[in-house]
Amino acid sequence: MTTVLLVVLVVSVVAAYLTWIAGRVDRLHARCDAAGAALDAALVRRAAAAERLATLTDVLTDDVAEEVDDAAASALESGPDDPEREVAENRLSRAIAAIPMDPSDPWLDELRTCNGRVRMARQFYNDAVRDARTLRLKPVPRYLRLAGRRELPEYFEIDDRVL
Repeated sequence: MTTVLLVVLVVSVVAAYLTWIAGRVDRLHARCDAAGAALDAALVRRAAAAERLATLTDVLTDDVAEEVDDAAASALESGPDDPEREVAENRLSRAIAAIPMDPSDPWLDELRTCNGRVRMARQFYNDAVRDARTLRLKPVPRYLRLAGRRELPEYFEIDDRVL
């Protein structure tokens, strides 16, 4: 009788542990999805602000305005699942970095704000990806396939220097 109770107790503890790990994996993936959506929104806002700056102001020279406008358009065209998105966003970052920054220019405030939000959203997303990858690559979740058929999340690396 005690052997049966001991086996039931051990099975219950193992089942509870596996359920907890599976729930944690699921929560971390949900966190990655939410952070990815926030990052996507921040990137779209930054590209729209850069495009607006390039077309509506006399702050930029024609060459710089054209480069910013082209880079913003390609960044807006690339979607969250596009493998070339990082390339388009890096091109936009380089175009933004080429803008001569005048601290007193009100047109640049929105772009500065958007760039800061992109930096923060990318940091939150990469932190969520790091946590999910760390847990998913441990032996128990990996061998028991507790993440199901979900793909391992990938980091999003772009140049998001401070303006």
